[in-house]
Amino acid sequence: MSSANTGLSFTARLAHWSAVHRWIILLATVIVIVLAVFSIIAVGTETRDDDSGVGESGKGSALLNERFAADPSATQPARRTRREGVIFSNPSLDANDPRFVETVESAMQSFRDLPQVIAAVSYFDTQDASMFADDGNAILASVTLQNPEDPAGRIDIEPFVDTVRQASNQAVGFEIGVVSFRILDDELDEILTEDFNRILIYSLVIGLVILVLAFRALVAAVIPLAMAVGSIFTAIGIAALVSQVYPLVELYAEMILLMGLAVGIDYSLFIVSRFRTERSAGRDKIEAITVAANTTGRAVFYAGITVILSLAGLMLTRDFTFISLAAGAIIVVFVAVIASLTLLPSLLSLLGDSVNRLRIPILGRESAQGSIWSTITGWVMARPVPMASLTVAGLVALTIPFFSMNLGFNAGADALPDALEGKRALELLEDHFSSSLIVPAKVIVDAPDVNTPEIRAALAALIETVGNNDAFLGPFDTATDRAGTVTRINVPLAGNIDDDQSEDAVRLLREQIVPEAFAGLNVQFFVAGDTAEGIDFRDRMFSSAYYVFAFVLGLSFLLLLVMFRSIVIPIKALVLNLLSVGAVYGVLVMVFQWGWGISILGSEETGIIETWLPLFLFGILFGLSMDYHMLLLNRIKEEYDKHGQNELAVATGIRLTAGQITSAASVMVGVFAAFATSRILGLQQFGLGLAVAVLIDATVIRVILLPASMKLLGRWNWYLPGWLEWLPQVTPVDKSPSPVPAPGND
Repeated sequence: MSSANTGLSFTARLAHWSAVHRWIILLATVIVIVLAVFSIIAVGTETRDDDSGVGESGKGSALLNERFAADPSATQPARRTRREGVIFSNPSLDANDPRFVETVESAMQSFRDLPQVIAAVSYFDTQDASMFADDGNAILASVTLQNPEDPAGRIDIEPFVDTVRQASNQAVGFEIGVVSFRILDDELDEILTEDFNRILIYSLVIGLVILVLAFRALVAAVIPLAMAVGSIFTAIGIAALVSQVYPLVELYAEMILLMGLAVGIDYSLFIVSRFRTERSAGRDKIEAITVAANTTGRAVFYAGITVILSLAGLMLTRDFTFISLAAGAIIVVFVAVIASLTLLPSLLSLLGDSVNRLRIPILGRESAQGSIWSTITGWVMARPVPMASLTVAGLVALTIPFFSMNLGFNAGADALPDALEGKRALELLEDHFSSSLIVPAKVIVDAPDVNTPEIRAALAALIETVGNNDAFLGPFDTATDRAGTVTRINVPLAGNIDDDQSEDAVRLLREQIVPEAFAGLNVQFFVAGDTAEGIDFRDRMFSSAYYVFAFVLGLSFLLLLVMFRSIVIPIKALVLNLLSVGAVYGVLVMVFQWGWGISILGSEETGIIETWLPLFLFGILFGLSMDYHMLLLNRIKEEYDKHGQNELAVATGIRLTAGQITSAASVMVGVFAAFATSRILGLQQFGLGLAVAVLIDATVIRVILLPASMKLLGRWNWYLPGWLEWLPQVTPVDKSPSPVPAPGND
């Protein structure tokens, strides 16, 4: 390294070396991508479904899976069965009417004629009151299927579903449907795949259009997009290797795609913009690359570290899904940062001024954004107190709905997209019965011998108790493993799967009915099922939130403290970010809980915000919001170190980063908004939350609150107590001449 490079940050030294030895870096990149593709194809990714849940429900489900999987009877293909429910509804005909009975019997006979069906009974066969709707306009049937000819025990459900569909079409005035969450899950998987393919196309098109508008040159626009795609492929290849040790959830690839497009494009955009600025200012090619990495590249590095630390905080939830998704996001952010400091400098060294080729002159001059933001910043800094006060009041007002947030899990028919064929059957079930019939609570009893008279009596007493309580519905199906150590009782809840009535019923089971039934007996008991899992997962999120918040806020504070050698900057950054996150939570409540504007997304309000969303959003948002904050503060600090004039440094820093941040924020908002177009309600909430957060952070926070607060604090912005002077100096002083940047090229 030459003496000219002394005093440079390690990011500048790394970029300088990469630019000088560009062919080595390019060759290494080709090898890495080839190995990543080989890993994806040859190694593959080990995935698993986290169906066991957490807490009491998780322990109970794990026990069921373990004991019943060990049951020899469960391993015989001929004994493997699948039971599905069928609902018959006719709002204008009483179910006891002979025409209703005839329609049901005709359909049931067509079911029995199928080779896969080994049993088919309706209310008219069993006379079970729980299969007859209270309004008298619907009844239930149960169909058991198997496929003894398939060695793997797979059951082809399609002939049965087709027969139900035909029966419904032929029965005038009737609606007949299969009520099955397994079928709904299969349909949801298909829709999810279709949505992600569409989202990927939307994101790439949006990203390319914004980059072309930002750079006014096609070559420069393609570079960040290519960097993002390369980072995504590399990250998926690395994730495949990681999954051999720690299997990941199936959505890991979608998380890598989301974060890879967002940060991969943004980081490259920042550095390419600064490189073009330095070239326009008169620096030679290698020096321009080095300066870009010494300033903007350093900000990118620390922004990436902040994102990684924020995502790492999500692992403190101890939830398998959170850990898997966070791991995928961490991998792609890490790859994007390394690529920005190595591959990107080598590409810029290879291209030089050719990065500006294929210009599109009809789009206008690049100075417009800087001029607009300079005008707005000047106006804000001339009135810092009223502008800051009004803005803080507005963000606080947006945050207020957060305190009425209702966390739960959207599993009812109102949360499902209309494209699902099985949605109508679930709606009928909820209208006439309860969705809990097909996903009941499960009381699980574990003992050395569950067939003792005492335990059998306790089980009978429990069934009698729930049978006499309006919070529960029959029938109460029971099953015992062959070893006689575990008994499972299905207890359908009167409420629907995702409402307060069902949650209250589960708590009643856990706190009163089950403990009283087995008092004094040597047994372990658990209450599991979907509703119970939702309760336990929410409790896990609440208990983990303290650790996640402390971890993310604490490490972000330390990182900003070291980077800017100021105790005021990190405190202010944390406060501004918390205001932004709080406002996003409030917007989510207004849209998805109160229904304000939700029809634009093609959904309907359910009154429920997904339990996993607030904490997961916080981990991602807090890291991503630091991207613009660090880039802007880094440029302001760079200007301040030159002349020590706070107000001039703020105005200049905002003007010089305006184009970069506006373009980068537009890319992120576009990518996240594309996720909000998904037909899956949870992804809509996730995508809208991210898009709104970036929009608020890149406009309200950067344009108003940051400059206003820096104007009010003056030199106090850079205050560092004497007892912290020992902190390392990570902001090298650029001793080379500093040309005045050409207007509008940053």
